[in-house]
Amino acid sequence: MDARGMDLEALRTVPYVARKRGSATIEFAVAAIAFLSFVFGMIDSARFLYAYEFLTFAARSGARYAMVRGSTCASTNGDAWCGSAAGATAAQIQTFVQGLNLPGIDPSSLTVNTTSTFVWPATGAGCNSANGINSAGCPVLVQVQYPYLSTIPFVHIRTFTLTASSQMVISQ
Repeated sequence: MDARGMDLEALRTVPYVARKRGSATIEFAVAAIAFLSFVFGMIDSARFLYAYEFLTFAARSGARYAMVRGSTCASTNGDAWCGSAAGATAAQIQTFVQGLNLPGIDPSSLTVNTTSTFVWPATGAGCNSANGINSAGCPVLVQVQYPYLSTIPFVHIRTFTLTASSQMVISQ
């Protein structure tokens, strides 16, 4: 203490404590940005895997729908169950897949490849247009696409298209 009753040591350490407190704030800000970027990246990665998993489920379900509704389905199960006498059409497959109402997926954004040469590839013995490409024993291939938009804040990532496909052999 000096003659005026002031503690000189206390006066000298105040700026040091203030500087220390300021550097701690900056360190916290840098660490928080890194930590939150990691957390939001993990959340977005989980959303990506969620969307892709449900997209593969939609492709499998569409292929399964078409597989049991081949050209001979109506004679086995009747028109009410099969949808038409000629079996499932590409439009019916698309309607079925978009009607799955998958949580977190906008069904109007799902695109199902509906060209008949893609849905029913003419491969295999007897699988050609003359014999009906959706006849039993022929393959059915369903491809589903979905535009995925990342939601990481402050990071502009373009929308990219997720694609999943499933191929099965028509049973009826």
